[in-house]
Amino acid sequence: MNLIVHALGAWLATEAASGRYPRPVAVGLAMLVSRLGAPTAALAIAGFAFKKLREAGAFEGNTAAGQNRGQRRD
Repeated sequence: MNLIVHALGAWLATEAASGRYPRPVAVGLAMLVSRLGAPTAALAIAGFAFKKLREAGAFEGNTAAGQNRGQRRD
Protein backbone atom coordinates (compact mmCIF):
# COMPACT_ATOMS: atom_id res chain seq x y z
CA MET A 1 0.00 0.00 0.00
CA ASN A 2 2.85 2.31 0.83
CA LEU A 3 4.37 1.77 -2.63
CA ILE A 4 1.06 2.64 -4.30
CA VAL A 5 0.81 5.91 -2.36
CA HIS A 6 4.37 6.89 -3.30
CA ALA A 7 3.90 5.94 -6.95
CA LEU A 8 0.64 7.90 -7.17
CA GLY A 9 2.28 10.93 -5.55
CA ALA A 10 5.21 10.71 -7.96
CA TRP A 11 2.85 10.49 -10.93
CA LEU A 12 0.94 13.56 -9.76
CA ALA A 13 4.19 15.46 -9.22
CA THR A 14 5.41 14.55 -12.70
CA GLU A 15 2.17 15.68 -14.31
CA ALA A 16 2.20 18.94 -12.34
CA ALA A 17 5.83 19.63 -13.27
CA SER A 18 5.13 19.06 -16.96
CA GLY A 19 2.58 21.88 -16.97
CA ARG A 20 -0.60 19.86 -17.21
CA TYR A 21 -2.27 21.66 -14.30
CA PRO A 22 -2.60 25.41 -13.66
CA ARG A 23 -0.05 26.98 -11.33
CA PRO A 24 -2.23 27.14 -8.16
CA VAL A 25 -3.14 23.46 -8.49
CA ALA A 26 0.49 22.49 -9.23
CA VAL A 27 1.70 24.33 -6.12
CA GLY A 28 -0.89 22.57 -3.98
CA LEU A 29 0.06 19.19 -5.41
CA ALA A 30 3.75 19.92 -4.87
CA MET A 31 3.08 20.75 -1.22
CA LEU A 32 1.08 17.54 -0.80
CA VAL A 33 3.72 15.37 -2.48
CA SER A 34 6.51 16.97 -0.46
CA ARG A 35 4.88 15.59 2.69
CA LEU A 36 5.23 12.01 1.37
CA GLY A 37 9.02 12.04 1.70
CA ALA A 38 12.12 10.99 -0.15
CA PRO A 39 10.85 7.87 -2.00
CA THR A 40 8.12 9.90 -3.69
CA ALA A 41 10.55 12.67 -4.60
CA ALA A 42 12.96 10.17 -6.14
CA LEU A 43 10.17 8.51 -8.15
CA ALA A 44 8.91 11.91 -9.30
CA ILE A 45 12.33 13.04 -10.48
CA ALA A 46 12.90 9.76 -12.30
CA GLY A 47 9.48 9.94 -13.92
CA PHE A 48 9.95 13.54 -15.01
CA ALA A 49 13.39 12.75 -16.46
CA PHE A 50 12.00 9.73 -18.34
CA LYS A 51 9.13 11.81 -19.70
CA LYS A 52 11.48 14.55 -20.94
CA LEU A 53 13.80 12.00 -22.57
CA ARG A 54 10.87 10.31 -24.30
CA GLU A 55 9.55 13.66 -25.56
CA ALA A 56 13.02 14.50 -26.90
CA GLY A 57 13.13 11.23 -28.85
CA ALA A 58 15.89 9.53 -26.89
CA PHE A 59 14.28 6.10 -27.20
CA GLU A 60 13.25 6.18 -30.86
CA GLY A 61 16.59 5.12 -32.37
CA ASN A 62 16.98 1.92 -30.36
CA THR A 63 14.73 -0.23 -32.55
CA ALA A 64 16.75 0.19 -35.77
CA ALA A 65 20.04 -0.78 -34.11
CA GLY A 66 18.52 -3.93 -32.61
CA GLN A 67 17.17 -5.14 -35.95
CA ASN A 68 20.61 -5.31 -37.58
CA ARG A 69 22.18 -7.33 -34.79
CA GLY A 70 20.83 -10.72 -35.91
CA GLN A 71 21.79 -10.40 -39.56
CA ARG A 72 24.81 -12.28 -40.86
CA ARG A 73 27.02 -11.03 -43.65
CA ASP A 74 28.76 -13.52 -45.89
